[in-house]
Amino acid sequence: MNNRLCLAYRLCLASLRSLVALRLVTAGLLLGALLAAGALPAPPTTPTERLQALAKAVTFDWAKSHPLTATFLGLSDEDGRLDTPSEAANARDLATIRAWQTELASIPLAGASLTDVDDAKLLRAQLLGMERQYTLYKTYEKDPSAPSVAILSAIFTQFLHLPIAGTAGATAADVSAAWQKIIERLAAAPAYIAAGNALVTHPGHLYAVTGAEQLAGAPSLLGGPLSNAAKAQLPAEQFAAFVQARDATLAAMAQTKKYIDEHAASWPENYAMGRAAYDSLLRDEELLPFDSTDIERMGRDELAHGWAVQTWVEELAKQRGTPIGPDSGGGLAPGGPALIDYYRARIADLRAFVIQHQVVDVPDWLGEMAVIETPKFLQPISPGASMNAPLLFSKASTGFYFITPPTSLAEAAKNLDANQDFDRDRILSTGAHEAMPGHFLQLSIARRHPDFVRKIQGSGEFAEGWAFYGEELFVQLGLYGDDLDGRYYTAQWERVRGARAIVDPQLASGAWTVDQAVQFFAHQTGFSPDQAKAAISGIALGPGYVIAYTTGRAQLEALLAEYRAKAGTTASLRDFHDRLLCYGSTPFSVVGPELLADLAKPLAEVRASAAY
Repeated sequence: MNNRLCLAYRLCLASLRSLVALRLVTAGLLLGALLAAGALPAPPTTPTERLQALAKAVTFDWAKSHPLTATFLGLSDEDGRLDTPSEAANARDLATIRAWQTELASIPLAGASLTDVDDAKLLRAQLLGMERQYTLYKTYEKDPSAPSVAILSAIFTQFLHLPIAGTAGATAADVSAAWQKIIERLAAAPAYIAAGNALVTHPGHLYAVTGAEQLAGAPSLLGGPLSNAAKAQLPAEQFAAFVQARDATLAAMAQTKKYIDEHAASWPENYAMGRAAYDSLLRDEELLPFDSTDIERMGRDELAHGWAVQTWVEELAKQRGTPIGPDSGGGLAPGGPALIDYYRARIADLRAFVIQHQVVDVPDWLGEMAVIETPKFLQPISPGASMNAPLLFSKASTGFYFITPPTSLAEAAKNLDANQDFDRDRILSTGAHEAMPGHFLQLSIARRHPDFVRKIQGSGEFAEGWAFYGEELFVQLGLYGDDLDGRYYTAQWERVRGARAIVDPQLASGAWTVDQAVQFFAHQTGFSPDQAKAAISGIALGPGYVIAYTTGRAQLEALLAEYRAKAGTTASLRDFHDRLLCYGSTPFSVVGPELLADLAKPLAEVRASAAY
């Protein structure tokens, strides 16, 4: 039940580089063309117009000069390019961000609508997070693997989204062009990696060892599925160019890994930001109404509840004489190639359950989920299931559900391994989180939002809160019937979320070491030492994200109570869920007041405003 929203966001931030010069050149060329044509578009004047224009500049101008970010957003025109990381580029980026902040501050909001006031709040938080990448967090100085991992992730994204001739209007020329962009990016990758590595002036131990594990999987991607597809689809001359570029990139990554392996032991731990900075991140970037003390308290409450539910289910199993596991979870899943089709069938079951029980409306335009094995370079940071939603600006509507098949399903079942979905009900539970009605449905709706500010939001607390809430919801609605393992599994993962919420502020503040956190996490979650270490590494290097499950679900449930009180006899679960998904992946501190204010409007009107 992992999710890579945070990974995608970190990779976008890792690719943040120069912008100002390119914007000036582009603006000059555009101005000349418009003057020659004798017409200039009217500049935005109203607060709404200025906010929308600023959001588009922050998105498209940034993506134009940061091609890796463009790829992760689905802006494929930039897929063949890379920028050149440098201190000068970082300085230009920071100046650009501050210019945008000045523009935002100049937009008059007196008498503005609640939507405009909230859009300004969202942009302010987004720009502050971008600014702090250069003034406070500075991970580009600490992570020697980041440039290489960013290349790997971008190439993998391009590979996933390669057009198929004859499908969705794609032609053979489109396929050839997409491959050419991969070749051009690989050819430029060694220089990009070298330039990015030169910025790593304060390498951190945990950044290094975690990144080295990811880089160990590079040959399996670039030399495996990618090369196999290239050989099958490219003419000899183009394939030769691919091989040359691939080998140069792999050599650069191998050199980076070798350097890390030789020096990482001597590098300090420098992931902690301090409690004051962490509290500021929660308040000013994530727009949470909680501080680190609140988060730890919520985590301990959640952890205790997870233990309690697990104890209750164990007592039921004892009384029935039925063991927890496949015998009480719909049976052991099939191994080997049949496992992929089994996952697809369970996702279809979930869709039918959502419709039958009127959980939320499933629109006809919703795309499909492709189920594939997690690539090896991502397995160190995503050992369980995870999901990639359709790219934000891509025309394609397909999502990707990644699974890491266990070496032995039977062994995973014997150990009740929380990271391995070994039976039907565990697959259903994770599928409810990742696919239906969780991330895939919610993010597919959010990316269609007509308000550009809402369209580009990526609030983890909303996305993870919604998906986490759905796990318990499905237990209560009877997804598992009278079976026990699905309920036990839900309790296992409630413990995990509670433990995460305790560990995150402790690591970010520097109060706990990694070893302390691993010991606590393994004891409270039942994770193996290796699983706990991988989980803690991800938490330490991505502060403020894993608390999203806990804070998001708590705020969602509080909002449901407020909705019931205000809606009265017209309240229904489906009405609440349909309304809830109409505000984008936006913090609940914004969604809550807007949803309650919109209760006077018919649901159809609210949905129409969100293109849902």
